[in-house]
Amino acid sequence: MNNIWGDMAQYDPVTWNWIIAVYLFMAGLSAGSVLIAIGMRWYSKGGNIETSILKASAIIGPVAISLGLACLVFDLTKPFHFWLILVNYNFTSVMAIGVLALLAYSPLGIAYALIVLRDDLPKWKLGFLASIGHMLLPMRKVIEILLFVLAIGVGAYTGFLISAMNAYPMLNTAVLPALFLASGLSAGAAGNVIVALTCFNSSPHDNDVAKMHSLDLPVIVSEMMFLVMLFSTLYFTGGAAAEALASLSTDIWASVFWIGVVGIGFIVPILSMFLPANARHTKAIMISVACCSLTGVLALRHFIIYAGQSYIS
Repeated sequence: MNNIWGDMAQYDPVTWNWIIAVYLFMAGLSAGSVLIAIGMRWYSKGGNIETSILKASAIIGPVAISLGLACLVFDLTKPFHFWLILVNYNFTSVMAIGVLALLAYSPLGIAYALIVLRDDLPKWKLGFLASIGHMLLPMRKVIEILLFVLAIGVGAYTGFLISAMNAYPMLNTAVLPALFLASGLSAGAAGNVIVALTCFNSSPHDNDVAKMHSLDLPVIVSEMMFLVMLFSTLYFTGGAAAEALASLSTDIWASVFWIGVVGIGFIVPILSMFLPANARHTKAIMISVACCSLTGVLALRHFIIYAGQSYIS
């Protein structure tokens, strides 16, 4: 080591670490869960009938975003000063706009959860919250629309936040918001299936669970398409951007991508579709496949965060 200049090992290019990757995963999971459940409710015109999938999203939505925000606060240099972000806004900042969206999304998610779970809360000895759910019921449509729009914003915002890092060619691309929104839908669908089957004892043959399970292929195909677009953009841009493609063949993050994202997240769910129907629609297989989808999305967030910061333009 040169005593004057020091060792290059001290200059760690990674600014955002695994905590941010988990936050991005949780935000995508929350938004995707809410978007799919509300979208299915509108499509089926279910009225005030609360399906197991809708109940699952009512739990996942606020819980996942709360855990994600806890990770975000924990990662701050001064975590106990996080409230300053809520009172000081720079509307030219992507992060400030995202904080506003999260500030509206989180309480709306809790309000919607109280509406959807109003009949289950007394069973969990939370009857005092059930009355609030009944009070909010007349405003359900408005809350639902606002929550759906904000969920789109939260799901895409995570990609916009990362893409604002101009120094990193893999991150500074317009494809990321669409990729993160698509992968969030994948995580949301998987999370809804797991919670519906385990917490609400829903049958694997339940109509809504079956519909949710059938979304695997189109969502996976859309994720693959956006990944191809991302890597194609890097290749045709050339220079430092093309050099970032080395992340697919070198270091540990190549293994995370090919094993975690492609192998576990894409190939396992696709192969499960070729199983006999009586095996494919068992609770064990459906939960296992959903866990693989969640693992793949979490691996994708880590790959983008770490591999993306490893190559500087």
